[in-house]
Amino acid sequence: MTMPREKKRVLLIGEQPDIELFAMLRGEGYEVAALESPHRARGVFPLYKPHVIIIFPRYPKETVILDECLAMAGTVPVVAVISLIAKPTLVRAVKEKATAFVVLPAKRQTIRETLQAVALFADEAKFPSGGKKILGTETPGEKRPHLADSL
Repeated sequence: MTMPREKKRVLLIGEQPDIELFAMLRGEGYEVAALESPHRARGVFPLYKPHVIIIFPRYPKETVILDECLAMAGTVPVVAVISLIAKPTLVRAVKEKATAFVVLPAKRQTIRETLQAVALFADEAKFPSGGKKILGTETPGEKRPHLADSL
């Protein structure tokens, strides 16, 4: 008799998490919890034990949210989801600090590949969240990095 495989847990943090992303993750078999701030997440984080944290910074001043999540996450990967029209300072901060990032609107396959890459990398070796970059999505005029490029 085989044990049922544990669902990967995702913690979404942001004032307005993307409802479509929430539904897509649930449809992909992830267990998903959403909270509006890192402050609220601090109490839930040790009990929920997420496999990945996804944040939704919208403005450059919200890089503080990214920093708070990275400090809380320890070895849990932090993926930033940003808008296609995000300010360059926010994009730069996300690229420098987050484990991976996704630019919305994104195809379902792009989100799936990003989370699979993060999970694969996390399973191979625990790493600080602000460490090596895993996978990003294209921003206008930029070539998309691939997992092999970051190893």
